Amino acid sequence: MRTALKLLCLGVLAISPVTLSGCAGYTALYAERVTVNMAQIGLEVPQTRTGYYLEQDLRNGFGADDVSPKLYKLTVTMTERHYSIGYRVDETSTRSEITSRVSYVLTDTRTNKRLTRGNFSETVTFNTSQSPFTGVVSQQDAQERIAATISDRIQADLALYFHQKAK
Repeated sequence: MRTALKLLCLGVLAISPVTLSGCAGYTALYAERVTVNMAQIGLEVPQTRTGYYLEQDLRNGFGADDVSPKLYKLTVTMTERHYSIGYRVDETSTRSEITSRVSYVLTDTRTNKRLTRGNFSETVTFNTSQSPFTGVVSQQDAQERIAATISDRIQADLALYFHQKAK
């Protein structure tokens, strides 16, 4: 029994280099050619609190600066809805959610050609409070979290787009 187990382990170790060699041609999404393209994206986002957080997250994620020429323009639109979802006996809210429907379009600034686009929806929940200050802070935290989630999704979609375009 022990001999069979040792043979099995040796067999697995022997074929692993062969199976890993199939990864030749693999390029990480954070490769230089992808990140260079991402830094060349200009942003147009809604002028809302969530839009502000989204713009900051995207700029940081893209490695954007004000010096690089912007060869691309990313236009993001969001429709944000706030819902009360939990209630006390006196019918005051205990939990709320923010649902944001997001659409984005990446265009080439030289040709004005639409390169890629996407649509999706994100939702976050947060506690509400009878204290106005606590409620505002909780809602602001939820807006920061939904902006970060939206930013991550857009960055992943665009990184995949540029990665496939580079092939």
